[in-house]
Amino acid sequence: MANLPAISVILTTCDRPEYLLAAAESVLAQRLPPAEMVVVDDGSGEHTGAMVAAPPGQAAVAVRRVRGPGSGPGAARNVGLRETAGEVVAFLDDDDLWAPEKLEWQAQWLAANPRLGVVGTDCVRARDGVARGPSLRERPRRLRRVSRGALLRGNRLVMSSVVARRECFEECGHFDESLRLAQDWDMWLRISERWEIGIVPAALTIYRIHAGQRSASRLAMRAWEVEVLERAAGRLGSDGLRLRGVARRRLAWAHCRLARMLARMGDRERGAEEIRRAVGSLPYHPAVWGALARCALGGCAPAGAREL
Repeated sequence: MANLPAISVILTTCDRPEYLLAAAESVLAQRLPPAEMVVVDDGSGEHTGAMVAAPPGQAAVAVRRVRGPGSGPGAARNVGLRETAGEVVAFLDDDDLWAPEKLEWQAQWLAANPRLGVVGTDCVRARDGVARGPSLRERPRRLRRVSRGALLRGNRLVMSSVVARRECFEECGHFDESLRLAQDWDMWLRISERWEIGIVPAALTIYRIHAGQRSASRLAMRAWEVEVLERAAGRLGSDGLRLRGVARRRLAWAHCRLARMLARMGDRERGAEEIRRAVGSLPYHPAVWGALARCALGGCAPAGAREL
C-alpha cells in the first residue's frame, strides 16, 4: 500500500449524534486508514466533539472537529476541503456508513489511473438498526465508467460514496454555495469536463434510511435540477454538438416535470412558464407538447412520466 495516495475524510454532521458515532467508526475501521478525518459540525451541540475522538487502536488517524458555517451541505464540505491536506478527499454524511474495503479499493483504482478524478461506489439501502453491508471478498476487476453524457442525464454518484483527487477541486473550483440543492451534481458535471469519473461496482457505501432524515421538497429539488442543467448546457462549447442534444433533451424533460408538478399544485402560471422553457429547449419533441396538453387539462400527468 506504499504507493497509494494519502486520504482525507470529510465527515459532515448536523445534530445527529445517534448516527455520527457509527459513521465515524466505519471510517476508523477501514482496511486502508485515512491520514486524517475532519468532522465538520454544521450546527450540532457541544457533545459532538467528544464523540469523534479516535479509539486507542486507531490513534494513527488524526481526528479533528471544526465548525461549519450553518449554510448548507455544500458550504460545510468546502470548509472540509480547506481544513484538510490529503491528495485524495473522501466525503461521508453522518447518517451513512462505509464497508471496510471502501477506501482501499478506491485508492487502488486512483493509483492505477492518473486521469481518473472521481470514484464512487454502488450503495445498499438500510433501514433503522441495519448497519451491515454485503460480504465482499475481492475487488471487482472492472470500474464502471461514467461519461459526461451519462452525468447530464442524471446524477450517478451517491455523495457518501465519493472519493476525489484534490487536484479536481483546485482546477474546477469548490462546491457552489449559491445552489441550495444539487451542489454535488453540479460539482461532478464540472469535474467531468476535465477528468474521468468511475464507480466501483460493489456496494461499499451503506445509505441509512431513517425517520429523522432531512429530505428536500420535490418541488425545490426539481427547480434546482433545472438550474444545474442550464449551467451545464451553457458550458458546452462548439465541440459538444452531441452533448448539447443530450443536455437539451434532459433540460426539456426537467422543465416538463417541474411544470406538471406546479400544475398539480394549482400554480398554472409558473407551470406555463416552465412549459415555454421546455419548448425553447426542445421545440419539436412530441413529449414536450404532450406535457403541455396534460398541464392544460389539469396537470394530472402520472408521476413516472417517460424521460425524453
